Amino acid sequence: MKTILKSLVIAIFFVGVASTSYAQKAATAPASAEILQDLTITLDGTLNAINFGRVSSTTPGAIVLDANTAASNVNTGTVTNVARFDLGGANGGVTVFYDPTVSLISGGGLTIVMTPEVVGDAVETNRATAVGIASGSTVTLADNAYFIWVGGSLPALTAQGVGTYTGTFNISAEYN
Repeated sequence: MKTILKSLVIAIFFVGVASTSYAQKAATAPASAEILQDLTITLDGTLNAINFGRVSSTTPGAIVLDANTAASNVNTGTVTNVARFDLGGANGGVTVFYDPTVSLISGGGLTIVMTPEVVGDAVETNRATAVGIASGSTVTLADNAYFIWVGGSLPALTAQGVGTYTGTFNISAEYN
């Protein structure tokens, strides 16, 4: 009886040991976050609109508001304006997103589609040499700043309805 009891205790012990060998496993991973200064994007106080000027309803070619320099505008009115957005934040990479097109709508409900031209540089005075920025691409803030200029183009107008056409260009930025 003693031998049977001893065998039973040993069997129970091994069954208990066997079941613990399949116990849950655990692992760890480090967690971290880099907290940066607030990223800002603001519309400049002077270069605060995309304005192609006053153009004819039968302008035969594309209307181009050059983001780099007014000297390269094509078929625009004489009074034009590009928009400038000022990025501020920590030095390093920032991804920029913007609308691929903007619908400009007249008071009568007619539409013209604008295609934005977006250029940028880390130095405010470098507008003329600023490089193109594709939506979803990365720019690099230096001295905690980056400047983005926005012009664009309109298609040739063939008997376009007269009126003032307006729309909204949307742009955003986020740290990489």
